[in-house]
Amino acid sequence: MGEKFVETNGVRLWCETLGDPTGPWVVLISGAYLSAMWWFPEFLDGLTERGWQIVRFDNRDVGLSTHVDFSTQPYTLADMVTDTAGMLEQLGIDRAHFMGISLGGMIAQLYALRYPERVGSLTLNSTSPGPSDPRLSPPSAILGEIAMRVVTTPEQRDQRLVDLLRATAGSRFPFDEADVRRTIAIDNTRGTNPNWTHGLVAGAAPSMLDDLSAVKAPTLVIHGTEDPLFPIDHAEALSKAIPRAEMIAWEGVGHVLPRQLVSEQLARMNKHLRSA
Repeated sequence: MGEKFVETNGVRLWCETLGDPTGPWVVLISGAYLSAMWWFPEFLDGLTERGWQIVRFDNRDVGLSTHVDFSTQPYTLADMVTDTAGMLEQLGIDRAHFMGISLGGMIAQLYALRYPERVGSLTLNSTSPGPSDPRLSPPSAILGEIAMRVVTTPEQRDQRLVDLLRATAGSRFPFDEADVRRTIAIDNTRGTNPNWTHGLVAGAAPSMLDDLSAVKAPTLVIHGTEDPLFPIDHAEALSKAIPRAEMIAWEGVGHVLPRQLVSEQLARMNKHLRSA
């Protein structure tokens, strides 16, 4: 099907399908502020080469999907789940494997609770059952300071995102600013939303921790031990709450999937999907 736009739940979502049209579906759900362009090409190629068919898309309020004035049209995590469900229905996908990173992982969790029959498996990277849950560690204060920084120029906006990704990178691998700026340039040329609101949605979302025992899908939790946004106890809580979930802790890794671990991610994920 390639690229297309889908109208659902009052918004217009950009989406793209990749891979063998006869292969099983894997839905990739991006994290806050990041469009579908932030999935590494070698990760996408690695999945399709293994026979998986991919859907990647821009969540509402980012990339080429509908941008929302949150002050006048506030939305919730549940709205983003309804967006995803409506998109998949229009694409004719009634069951798939789901991989979500950060906010995308929160969307995947709630989707699995709402539509258990539509979920073959979950892969939850660098995410949380509910960032505001008082039982879990809060994020580093520096992240809020960067995210709420007032910017007035495109250059300042780009620098804010660079600084935010640097602050969440972890110590295991050097931070590759040039690579980050290349993707930012792609987003800027393609079109993106300079007004960040996804963080408000994640922070206001009710905790799912006490509901996750109802998740029946095989679940793989992958998390960095140096994640300053969702500290490692968020992943530990997830893996304990979801029946038979497997957890992998990446030493020295922060919040963002490092390019150096794409091969390991693919191997772990392919094994997980095949066994689901």
